[in-house]
Amino acid sequence: MKNIFSSLTQSIIIFLIFLFLISNPANASETNKENFESHMNNWNQNIKLASEYLDKAENELKNGDAIQSCIKQKQAAKYGIEATESLIKAFKENGSEGDIKSFETGLEKWKELRDFC
Repeated sequence: MKNIFSSLTQSIIIFLIFLFLISNPANASETNKENFESHMNNWNQNIKLASEYLDKAENELKNGDAIQSCIKQKQAAKYGIEATESLIKAFKENGSEGDIKSFETGLEKWKELRDFC
């Protein structure tokens, strides 16, 4: 169970960071730039929180507290979902429709993690 949880969480984070890095968010038009930046700030804040809660969940699981681990995992997923939704909105503002499918896949992974417990 620990290996599945750890592997899944690491895969989600790596997948989303990889997608973010290969995309080119610098092309946002001036009219959409403010909304784009707002969504990207929301992404940055929430993905950081999601990552922190995933670490806490993993530590709780290592300490043998599956209930607290599950609570932290659900909290991480909440932030991960919000972050990914913001990322999708940002790229729609940017007109990068091709990247959206990949982000939607990441969103589904967060939902799976939330529903895993």
